[in-house]
Amino acid sequence: MTNQVSTFLFEHLDIRGRYIRLESEWQQWQEARHTTPAATSLLGQCAAFLALVAIDVKAIGKLTLQLRGNGEVKTLVVQCTIKEHTLQLRGMIEAPTLQTTDNLTASFADGDLALTLQNDITQSTYQSIVPIEANQANQVFAHYLAQSVQHPTTLWLSADDQKITGLLIEKMPETDLKDPDGWQRINHLASTLTNDELNSISLDELLHRLFHQEHIIRYQPVAITHHCPDERAHITEVVKSLGQNECERIISEEGKLILSNEICNRTYVFTLADIQRIFGTPVLH
Repeated sequence: MTNQVSTFLFEHLDIRGRYIRLESEWQQWQEARHTTPAATSLLGQCAAFLALVAIDVKAIGKLTLQLRGNGEVKTLVVQCTIKEHTLQLRGMIEAPTLQTTDNLTASFADGDLALTLQNDITQSTYQSIVPIEANQANQVFAHYLAQSVQHPTTLWLSADDQKITGLLIEKMPETDLKDPDGWQRINHLASTLTNDELNSISLDELLHRLFHQEHIIRYQPVAITHHCPDERAHITEVVKSLGQNECERIISEEGKLILSNEICNRTYVFTLADIQRIFGTPVLH
């Protein structure tokens, strides 16, 4: 199955795994996004990581991932709205000259990774920040997890313009007590997974091929959608906050008022007639 993220457990080892595959929703996400293959891949790997983390968040809210720096990548942000039975993803990257995802320390130039959780129930916000000190995305994210949740974690991530896939294996507190060699064994087996296999085989095939001798419990997968609804109502409120005089001044100088939602790749254009309709009556000068 695609467009979902799944959790599984090596029951006798207390080792947890998570897996994501996103195809049609990712293809929709990429429509009219004229990014380089490397930029598309990096954004996809970030989206995969965020979904793999978000499925473990117990709170209803929003998780936002930002990779920031002073190199070729100008902006990279992915947001995941966490619903009861669905994860809603959206995001964007501005990196017009990026040609590789194998040298992130240079691509971000003294950059950092920021992960922010907004909890809708408690109305609280939590943010953690770690420096980007590895060259590949899976290494950057594994370092973040080691710092934040303090559980050894290994990651495999892959993305192109057609699909994104990811596998996460996490050591839990009781792992060594259940089997002192279990973590090493599972990681050794997982390390034989090739990028082509990650891209082409299903989770059922992957688990059978790598771990057929282990006892694995599968949990109900969570659906993932690319969520970028039309936000004209929200944009109209932004227009109102500018005030009618300011909007009309901009239109007199530029010919129109343009507001953009870069994350969703949408542009909203307002004419003088639109502004006067929003505010109800023309301004008398």
